[in-house]
Amino acid sequence: MKNKITYIIILIVLIIVWQYFGSNNQTVRLFISSPSLIVDYFSENRIELIEATYTTLLEALTGLLIATCFSFLMMILCFAKPKFMDFILPVMVTSQVIPVIVLAPFFIILFGIGLCSKIAMAAIISFFPVFVNFAQGYKAISRNIHELMSIYEAPLSFRIKNVYFPLAMPSIMAGLKVSATLAVIGAIVAEFTGAETGLGKNLFISAIRLEPDLMMSSLILSTIIGLGLFGIVKAIENKLGKWYQDEKGLR
Repeated sequence: MKNKITYIIILIVLIIVWQYFGSNNQTVRLFISSPSLIVDYFSENRIELIEATYTTLLEALTGLLIATCFSFLMMILCFAKPKFMDFILPVMVTSQVIPVIVLAPFFIILFGIGLCSKIAMAAIISFFPVFVNFAQGYKAISRNIHELMSIYEAPLSFRIKNVYFPLAMPSIMAGLKVSATLAVIGAIVAEFTGAETGLGKNLFISAIRLEPDLMMSSLILSTIIGLGLFGIVKAIENKLGKWYQDEKGLR
């Protein structure tokens, strides 16, 4: 509770300082506007901004869900064929050497300028943290547990549901929290290269036209989306991972 109050006080102080310099310094106002001007701009252009926010949220959320589903399919395959993990993990790590931003034009050529190319970008950029954290959690499972499951000839479905997945859950949820914010970044980066609407398009236009009100409004809204997705993942973790969170609290 004390931390929340501290954060709120810091935020209020930053807004007051920002408003002061934004109102009294033309250079500051030219680059980052001021809170009062941003509020006025949002009230005048709320329909367009809400539409852009909805589009970016849809792209990021859909991309995150696709990346999560694909990651879980890969996890099940790794549980069923442990040697597959040793093969696929180096491939995944090597693939991250490629700058993800260069894939954005390729996705536009492949899927068009609509939502699909942005969703693909968000899915690609958010897949890696989930899978790598899962790999870390899977490798941390004791060999004794694997041997015990083999001795009792436990079915694969039982192992995944009741043993492997719960033990790897802390790492999986850590990866999902990272991916939740990266999905927003992926959607916005994809919108830079071409989009009909979206916060990324707004940021690109505001940089060219030097419109600080549009830029800061879009930045604030994209931050809210990222925090919202992070909060959803955190709520899911609190629901499913209560056992290991309670264990941490006892240490």
